[in-house]
Amino acid sequence: MEIQIFGKQTCARCRSTKRKLDHLLGEWQMKDNVPVTYFDMETPDGMAEGAFRDVLHVPTVIVQNESKEIARWSGIVPPEEEIRKAVSP
Repeated sequence: MEIQIFGKQTCARCRSTKRKLDHLLGEWQMKDNVPVTYFDMETPDGMAEGAFRDVLHVPTVIVQNESKEIARWSGIVPPEEEIRKAVSP
């Protein structure tokens, strides 16, 4: 399982999303089991990965397991209940 966050440094919702996921994974004792990768959409590498993943809005959060997309939130900070459902074994 992996979580990918696509955002911009200047985006308040993107910063909030990063903090929320970090907090929740820590609270649920899942930080060591669920890696979180941040892609800055203002960099060439971030834009390339975003284009590959069809990211149109920031923040976009993608939860995937073995390269299969399980959940996606685009343009919003994901709700806690939905995150828990997506990352629960």
